[in-house]
Amino acid sequence: MNKKFLLTGLAALFAMQTFAQEPPVEMILVKGGDFYMGNNYMENAALSDEAPEHKVTIKDFKMSKTEVPFDLFDLFCDATGWKKPKDASGRRGKIAVYNVSWEAAVMFCNWLSRCERLDQYYDIQRDSASFKVTCNENAKGYRLPTEAEWEYAARGGREGKPFVYSGSNDVKAVAWCKINSQNSPHDVGKLAANEIGLFDMSGNVWEWCWDIYDKNYYKNSPDNNPKGGDKGTDRVYRGGSWTSPTEDLRLTLRGHNAPNQSSGGVGIRLAQNL
Repeated sequence: MNKKFLLTGLAALFAMQTFAQEPPVEMILVKGGDFYMGNNYMENAALSDEAPEHKVTIKDFKMSKTEVPFDLFDLFCDATGWKKPKDASGRRGKIAVYNVSWEAAVMFCNWLSRCERLDQYYDIQRDSASFKVTCNENAKGYRLPTEAEWEYAARGGREGKPFVYSGSNDVKAVAWCKINSQNSPHDVGKLAANEIGLFDMSGNVWEWCWDIYDKNYYKNSPDNNPKGGDKGTDRVYRGGSWTSPTEDLRLTLRGHNAPNQSSGGVGIRLAQNL
């Protein structure tokens, strides 16, 4: 038997047995509600794709308390043979994983769902030339948050206050960014949480969302639980990173990249249906 195949199989079995007894991530209930998404204030550094501000209704869902750390993502790589992302610091461990593509993120979601014996949220069809993803909307498995869910949660959901950053007006209290990160990502959950108990929604690493990026989407997006447009190829990421200036930590800034690109400062935060 191929040694690499054997080690991969053993890693997968270990993960399934361990996670079935004790889930590796803590999920926070985000109670649904209405909020105003986006930003009309162009003079405050906002870009045109952040406008118009518009009212959105979000249903209840769960979101992971922290970003996914390297040690958990490395288990996925060991179990599946996926190439491990680089970490310039060499520390890995509880540092928020980064250098992750959107495609790797949805693969990770399905792997973790299998480990916990949950229905997989994504149906993934891939080969050397294509990567196609559809959603099982009724599944309880792990998934990426929609862009609207992400912004609602970052603003503190029903408990939200008009903070500049997620959970505070003091950027150093809640966000690793250009002015305090010492040019490195950090362990998850070391700064203050926001109003609903989520850590690092501003800074540390950007976080992939489900949505296809459309710069004009806000002009005609649905009012209820929008899931992004159907035109375009890039996928959205949110939140800023350890390299971001403070103005790029605003909760409405929209980043994007091709789904197969491992963006340097982009990682993963999980979501889940109730």
